[in-house]
Amino acid sequence: MELNYLGIICTINIFNKVWTMNYKYLSIALALGSTMVWAQTAEIGTWAGFRKGAASFTFDDGAPSHVTDAGPMFKKYGYKATFNLVVNWNPNWSGFQGLADEGHEIASHSNTHGQNMSGEEASSKKAIEGKIKQKYGIITVAYPNCNVPNESAVKQNYIVGRICNGSWKGMGDEMGKDGPSNWAQVPATMTGAEGQLKSTNDFTGRMQKVIQSNGWAAFLTHGFQGKQNGNANYSPTDINAIDGALKWAQQNDKDIWVAPMGHVAMYLKERKASKAEVSSSGGNITVKLTHNIADNISKYDYPLSLRVKYDGSKAEVKQGDAKLESKIDGGYVYFDAVPNAGDIVISGEGGGPTPTSSSATEPTSSANPTSSATEASSSSRSHHRSSSSIEPGLSSATEALPMHTIDASHVVAYVDNNGYITVQNAQGMSITVFNSLGSVVRTTKGIGMLQKVYSGAKGMYVVKVGNRAWSMNIK
Repeated sequence: MELNYLGIICTINIFNKVWTMNYKYLSIALALGSTMVWAQTAEIGTWAGFRKGAASFTFDDGAPSHVTDAGPMFKKYGYKATFNLVVNWNPNWSGFQGLADEGHEIASHSNTHGQNMSGEEASSKKAIEGKIKQKYGIITVAYPNCNVPNESAVKQNYIVGRICNGSWKGMGDEMGKDGPSNWAQVPATMTGAEGQLKSTNDFTGRMQKVIQSNGWAAFLTHGFQGKQNGNANYSPTDINAIDGALKWAQQNDKDIWVAPMGHVAMYLKERKASKAEVSSSGGNITVKLTHNIADNISKYDYPLSLRVKYDGSKAEVKQGDAKLESKIDGGYVYFDAVPNAGDIVISGEGGGPTPTSSSATEPTSSANPTSSATEASSSSRSHHRSSSSIEPGLSSATEALPMHTIDASHVVAYVDNNGYITVQNAQGMSITVFNSLGSVVRTTKGIGMLQKVYSGAKGMYVVKVGNRAWSMNIK
């Protein structure tokens, strides 16, 4: 065997047959003794679930209507948003903590909402972190009046600095698959009376555009027409337009990924920095998913969506002690895994090596998005988190579990829009899922910021994380 490693391209000559492959999507397993281990590819989805585009809904100024109206609307469709708060405007801190507890992102919009927030980059972050508890603290900032402050201070405190319309600064209003050229100037299109996006069709047209381009669109909303908006009185938006946009997104969830701005940013940065090294031995496939971009702002442990060539009909996918939800479709096994969280082992029928002679490339829009583990349930159904109390009729095994309270690790559990029981911020914690009869249907261990832990039949379930418990309904 001859192995020439030249930068990012590996060329292998085995028995006079040559493969040339991009290092980012595969590793080369050498022949040891008489056992030949073939090279395989592991593709990382451009967006979560191998969707074709991404969209983030962001809300500025901490309006009362964000808690009373936006929160329930997003809960109805199972999506999460980013809420940017002004410290000195005394937002409803307990209400926004409740949104954080449901998995939304709370972010900074300065202390004072002056013309330029220079000098408030670090202090607004610290002040909001003193009021709102979420895993990373505050990692996203939106600039008041769209004026960019001290970029160096922004990048020392946040992973995203959001401006307003990119076109106002000679940029595009949407981003491509590789994100913005400058993470301190991430564009978001203004909505409402003074903005470009007023109707449901305006929102859906923008999402269709990024689906076609494999890009990312962000929306900037203040208050809602006819609602209690406090200081968020600029360019009010028809809430029905956003409701219609979320409904459309749910119906097209196989193509569009709706997630908070900070979450999309983590995924994108991880995807660009990660490599997936793959080897096969003894009927198992092992994937090593790693990057080295963690810093004092983020561990960058948001799950990435992967697919690996697979010729069987059943598979078990584990990363360390965690069993990962997976789906087999079209000759691939699909799953979400966390970089730097340990080896990913795929075992079961068909888990042996599959030789390949094609170059591994970034998955394109032609990749079947419905194959992803995140598409196992129909996205046309509405899934939402139930009351945190344990439902009547469950067995004593689950009735005895304590009620949900947020502890120091800020654990969040909910049913997402695809019908997956999902847990956030449970790294290293034991997770158990019970059905309505009190029987254990899944035990696993928390890894990374977010983890899909179960997607079973419709019905009531109880999820126990550490010493906390939630009841929830997969509809």
